Amino acid sequence: MKKLILLITVCCSCIAVNAQTSPKTELYDLIKKLLSDSTGYENVGDWAVGTPKKFPIKWKADKLEMSDDTSINFFRMGAVDITLKGKSYMQGAEPIKWNIMLKGPRMGYTSFSIVSQPLSNEMQPKYTLDSVFGKKPFTAKLLKSCDNKTIAGYYYYELKLPKKDIAYLKLSWVSVNGSTAIRLDCYDSYSKYAAKLDCPK
Repeated sequence: MKKLILLITVCCSCIAVNAQTSPKTELYDLIKKLLSDSTGYENVGDWAVGTPKKFPIKWKADKLEMSDDTSINFFRMGAVDITLKGKSYMQGAEPIKWNIMLKGPRMGYTSFSIVSQPLSNEMQPKYTLDSVFGKKPFTAKLLKSCDNKTIAGYYYYELKLPKKDIAYLKLSWVSVNGSTAIRLDCYDSYSKYAAKLDCPK
């Protein structure tokens, strides 16, 4: 459990980006932009290096970086101003920061992670896909869950959005002292091997 909290804390602090004015984007719409279009062939995502307006993300650097972790390979990190069902979450007078990391081979990303700062008591644990997508069009099959504890857990889905390839999405949460942070890890059919599906201890 301590390792999970430490991981989320480190992830948030490592990829924090200076506050700036950026357009708000609905979580569903961001995920849809990041998923590959259905073409009948395996695809990888465009890293968008040199094209900062492709995604509503404030990138930490306009370049690919290499990781020592073979499940990550290359990556890009940034921050994004996310809404959930049209609602922005605040921490005091500031909007909650959401950090994002794209991961994959040099030719294109195959997975990504989106992590929120703790959302005080506005966000409750055990959020499901319906809770964050609302009435947006999608189909999902729950493949695995770990929700017997309030403090930490996840739901792991096979996800299909209109005109997009099938994706595998792990929606997890950590709740400490009444503040809940959520994390989404999204994989294509190749990169899903890297999904960590052990229950938090």
